Amino acid sequence: MLTTFTLRSTFTIFPDGLSGLGLLLLRATAGTALLACGLIHFIAWPEARLLPLTVAALSSICGLLLLLGLFNRLACSLGALISLGAALGFIHVPVFNVLPAMVSAVFTAVIAVALLCLGPGAYSLDARRHGRREIIIPARPHSSDDSTL
Repeated sequence: MLTTFTLRSTFTIFPDGLSGLGLLLLRATAGTALLACGLIHFIAWPEARLLPLTVAALSSICGLLLLLGLFNRLACSLGALISLGAALGFIHVPVFNVLPAMVSAVFTAVIAVALLCLGPGAYSLDARRHGRREIIIPARPHSSDDSTL
């Protein structure tokens, strides 16, 4: 009887080395951009209404989560949606020159989607939570019937 085990996790691998460092740099770039966007919203609109404050809070939280490498899929999905909303004009960005802000939002969204596809890497809290584990499968014991073949 052959038994198969299915190991389920959010990501199949957590690359380390140069690949993990590259993912860390991507996470840090997108996280810093989202955190800065959230802080700009908080500073620019101190008496803002519910929607701008919600966008600012979500952007800041997504930025922090990406910097830590925690809940990568959630942070990347929300970060990409917020960035695309800012790039397409659905979310008002409080800056004087809108074009560079829109280009930056598009780049942040593209980085977030790439991170969504690739995963957080080995240098993240997600990798600590449910990443690299050594699975030891014991050898099948030999029975006396096998020795006669």
